[in-house]
Amino acid sequence: MPPNDEAEPTDSERLALARQFAANIASSLPAEVDARMFTLKSKMPFKVAYLREVLIHRVSELATVAVELYESNRLVPAFILTRAVVETVAMAYWLHEKVSEFMNSKDVDALDKFLMKAMMGSRDQTTQLESHNVMSAIDRLEKQFPSTRKLYENLCEFTHPNWSGTSGSYSKIDRKQVKVGLGANLGGPPLAFGLGPLLAGLAMFEVYYNQLGDLLLKLNEHFESAA
Repeated sequence: MPPNDEAEPTDSERLALARQFAANIASSLPAEVDARMFTLKSKMPFKVAYLREVLIHRVSELATVAVELYESNRLVPAFILTRAVVETVAMAYWLHEKVSEFMNSKDVDALDKFLMKAMMGSRDQTTQLESHNVMSAIDRLEKQFPSTRKLYENLCEFTHPNWSGTSGSYSKIDRKQVKVGLGANLGGPPLAFGLGPLLAGLAMFEVYYNQLGDLLLKLNEHFESAA
């Protein structure tokens, strides 16, 4: 057979690419968001920038540690952090979507409501606002990238103490000896199970983070030129 130019990448290749993605994002982290860089006529551009930058800090830390866990073959915690990366990517996509919608609708109240819940929302009443439902963010990403929800739900099986995250990963039945071996990585899927979603998520995050930078300029110009 002729060589396959589209052969599946090896685990080492996936890890190298994930490491590079994480390093690229880490090298781009802003140290602050200066409100003086935006128009004084509206807080919307500043709020969008604020949310954009806290999201990159979150995804950077999660991705960096996830890569370290994959490299040390600690797969269950790596899968759990990968799920958190996917959630963060979904929120970045939702932010991009809401700013894009605003540029057409000019509905300030709708954008502000979204931003305040995203920045200040919680589920344990730490803050006065209720946070967005993360599944709403996942479902929006699903519309753009079908199968996102399935990949996310697969990762959830390791986040919760279900079979995949407990018996499936930390035990192996020896029927001949009538015993169960215990330990990390005795079962479960290969590295690619988590590295695939991690790589896809980081690639998507870079795209929408960069596009949000362009949208921010347009958003700021809109409010600055408003009467």
